[in-house]
Amino acid sequence: MDKPLALIIEDERDVAALFRYVIDMAGYRTEIALHGQIAIERLSNIQPDLVILDLNLPGVSGVEILEMIRKDARLNYTKVIVITAHAHLAAGLRAEPDLLLLKPVSLDQLTQLVGRINLSRRSQKPTPMQQKPLDSYPGPYDQSFFMNRLESALKQSKEIDKYLFAVFLFKLEQKNKTKNQADTQDWESIIREIAEALRYILRPTDTIARFDQDTLYVLFENIPNGDISVMIANRIQERLNRVVVDIGNKIRLPIRIGILLCNSGYKKIDEILGDAKYAQTLASAQGDEYSNYYYQFSVKK
Repeated sequence: MDKPLALIIEDERDVAALFRYVIDMAGYRTEIALHGQIAIERLSNIQPDLVILDLNLPGVSGVEILEMIRKDARLNYTKVIVITAHAHLAAGLRAEPDLLLLKPVSLDQLTQLVGRINLSRRSQKPTPMQQKPLDSYPGPYDQSFFMNRLESALKQSKEIDKYLFAVFLFKLEQKNKTKNQADTQDWESIIREIAEALRYILRPTDTIARFDQDTLYVLFENIPNGDISVMIANRIQERLNRVVVDIGNKIRLPIRIGILLCNSGYKKIDEILGDAKYAQTLASAQGDEYSNYYYQFSVKK
């Protein structure tokens, strides 16, 4: 069953990621538009069940977008929540949102309000995610949250021409010598240090998840081309090299990165995860015992 669609129109990535987290957990499929003109283009092609709208946007203002939504008969059933820090803009609205909130908005407050939104009868009823993420926002998340975001990215690739996304798989190789050394350390803390280092590099809207003891996945949505994924990998490797040194010379952990560039050629997310593992396996076959290495697997035709 399809989930109801929520379009988050917010130009600050950290705020957009916060809103997306809450609305994902509430059982929606979410998209983010970071620019007013991009929001207009998406609204001309989709009929979201819910719009989360900031008023102060680049390109086209949220005030104009709200008026456009209210005038468009296709969007008669779309619920609009305006969330803004600009009280003077909110006071001068000519079109009326379904709900108006002034920033800052807490996670709990937004969760409760989204849960009380009554969608139209034509909309699918959202089913909240029961399993909470591994850690508190912003992650790393658990497998279920990552799979939810991956499913959403795949669906967007089928709706938007030339939409690309990438999956990175990070594997910390535990060879016998390395594992014995790691036994004297808190392996959990090492994983967390590496996850924390990744979060400094990643955008707030990128999704990092831990799948097992020594494996991390990262989902990059809406990337312009494959060259970007290589640039990201180089930055990540440079950062992780410093982190491994900071942990200490007592442990030397080779980190193999599989990079999978994805498009609408994939039918199911299981195919994506399988190819990501294959890319990481190819990376593991390269390099010496202690060097980091990555391998890029191109988009599916």
